[in-house]
Amino acid sequence: MAQHENQKLIRCKLTGAGGQAQTRLVEFELFKLWQFMMQSKHSFEVSELTMCLWVNEADFKAKQNLYERSGDLLAVDKITVSIFDQRNGFTHVTNRFALTNDTDQVKNILLSHVPKALVDSEDFTLDIMAGQTIEKGPISGLSEISLGLSND
Repeated sequence: MAQHENQKLIRCKLTGAGGQAQTRLVEFELFKLWQFMMQSKHSFEVSELTMCLWVNEADFKAKQNLYERSGDLLAVDKITVSIFDQRNGFTHVTNRFALTNDTDQVKNILLSHVPKALVDSEDFTLDIMAGQTIEKGPISGLSEISLGLSND
């Protein structure tokens, strides 16, 4: 049986001081903290917020007729990094979402933050799951994000 997964995301534009812009997809529950860190610690501008629902590829295909009528679609991969902490006896799991065209770049950035000996060990895994985001359109600000609503 296929695992049913979906995740609310905020797609946004992240612009650095030099004017270079990137698309970022951030988990809904983490967005406000992430936005605060990007703006206050790294001096990035966060703009063009859009609420999305990420659905894995198997679920998308099973309900494709419904999803295609629900909003704009983008191919987005879920990158899952799992690291077993031998000292404390638990596994830490981190998920990142990336436009499919950017997945290799995001994967390489994630790997650059982990020592090669750990990456090569049995304590580390990196998995990529294909999926789609369904978007209904832009939202104007954080008050809409707190409820996931728009006043359109």
